[in-house]
Amino acid sequence: MDAVEYVKRQIAAARRLLDAAMQDVSDEQFNWAPPGVANPIKSAFIHLVAAEDSFIQRAIQGKPRLWEAEGWGEKVGLTSALGRGAWDETRAATLAVAPARAYEQAVRAATDAYLAGLTAEELDRQVSLFGGQRAVADVLALLVVHALGHAGEIAAAKGVQGVKGLPF
Repeated sequence: MDAVEYVKRQIAAARRLLDAAMQDVSDEQFNWAPPGVANPIKSAFIHLVAAEDSFIQRAIQGKPRLWEAEGWGEKVGLTSALGRGAWDETRAATLAVAPARAYEQAVRAATDAYLAGLTAEELDRQVSLFGGQRAVADVLALLVVHALGHAGEIAAAKGVQGVKGLPF
């Protein structure tokens, strides 16, 4: 298997885990705030999707994020996408799962369109991310690891609410 196929398989695997964690999440579960400083499902999920949007659209392709280009903030019910740092607006807002999942589907479609043309040479190209230069392959690897971490966070938040976090 070549590196391009491997990257695509890893992204698909991360998506399957996130889909499993988000399976049957109700609006109530999505908005439930755990004690302490742990993130509600809504915060972890929207942050994760916004990060993919930023990594693929802005960092790798030099395009505007779908968040701004397609007005997803208004559709989801937030003024800003969740980046790094405090997420007070999201914690305070009551959000519906459906618009957030629709944003996810738009981001996935844009990512898939990019991945359709991915080449071994592209994996080596340097892009700017978090103030430094990184190979596209490293950005895509970060995307996978990031998704897996937040999928686990979402599954745990479901478990604390008394529902099965993952179906297996």
